[in-house]
Amino acid sequence: MNAKAALIVLLVGALAAGAEPTAPVLLQKAMRSLPNLRLLDPSIDLVGEYTIDELKGFGYWPPWITTDVDRDGRPDVVAVVVRPEPKRQFGVIAVHARPAGSIQWVIPLGDGIINGVTMKPARDTIMPLNCIECDSNDWYRWSGRSYEAGLYAVGERIAIAAYDHDQALGLFARGDRKSRLFFPVESCTQAMVRRVAGSEAERWYFVETQGRDRVRGWIPASFASDNECAG
Repeated sequence: MNAKAALIVLLVGALAAGAEPTAPVLLQKAMRSLPNLRLLDPSIDLVGEYTIDELKGFGYWPPWITTDVDRDGRPDVVAVVVRPEPKRQFGVIAVHARPAGSIQWVIPLGDGIINGVTMKPARDTIMPLNCIECDSNDWYRWSGRSYEAGLYAVGERIAIAAYDHDQALGLFARGDRKSRLFFPVESCTQAMVRRVAGSEAERWYFVETQGRDRVRGWIPASFASDNECAG
C-alpha cells in the first residue's frame, strides 16, 4: 500500500470513528409516522445543559436504547423525542417489535427536559433522565397495557417501607385496602415478589419476607421500595 492509499484509509477510519450512530430501522419507521417529532438533538434541545460529548462521557448517547421491554423475545427501541414547535416539549416513546412498529408512550410530551434514557434498574425497565447526576429519576416497566412507574416484577427483591415513618407497615391478608394487616414488619424488611395484582391505580404485590422466618402476604405498591432501602 502506497502512502496516498494509506492516508485515505486513515481518513476513512477517522470519519467512521467520529460518525454518529444510525437509528435502528424500527425507530426510523416509527419516526416517519410521527412527522411533528424528531429525536433529541443536544446541540439544539439541551443548550446550556449537556453536549453530545458530555452525554457520551456519561454513557447516555445516542438518545435511544434497544432492549426487550415487553419480554416477548424480540428487541424493541426506546427513544427520547422532541416536538420543537410551537413550544419545545420532550417525551419518551417505546417502539415495540410486535405488533410491528407499535408505538407506546413511556413519558407523554411535556415541558420538562429529558436528557436521555437508560435501562435501570433491570433490562426490561426504562429510566428517562430528567437529571443525570442524581438518583431521583423514576423508572418504568411495561405492564402489558402501559408503562407504569416503579412496577416490580415476580422474582424481584424489594424492601417494605413507606415515606411516612409513622405509618404502620406489614402484610395484609388480601390485596385489598379493606383487608386486615395481620403481620407487622419493620421498615426496610427485605421481601421477594411472588405475585403482582391490581392495576396502576391500585397495585398490590404478594410477597414473601426474607430471613429465618418467612411470611407471605400482600402489600400495596406504596409499601414497595428499592432493595437498597436505608430505613
